[in-house]
Amino acid sequence: MGWLNKLFGLPVEQSPIEKVIDKLPESEEVDKVYQARWVWYHTILAVEIAFTNVLLILILFVLAFK
Repeated sequence: MGWLNKLFGLPVEQSPIEKVIDKLPESEEVDKVYQARWVWYHTILAVEIAFTNVLLILILFVLAFK
């Protein structure tokens, strides 16, 4: 319906997505936040994978020496 309002010259309300984009901080700050989250996400992922590998090795030993 936004195109119809533009066609007839009615005032167009800004979409919620555009409102959020307008409030975003500068790109340098966004990059720093992204990098920090990337590091934490991958650190947690690495710990989970290591824990899973330990569990799989323990299961292998239990089954091999049973």
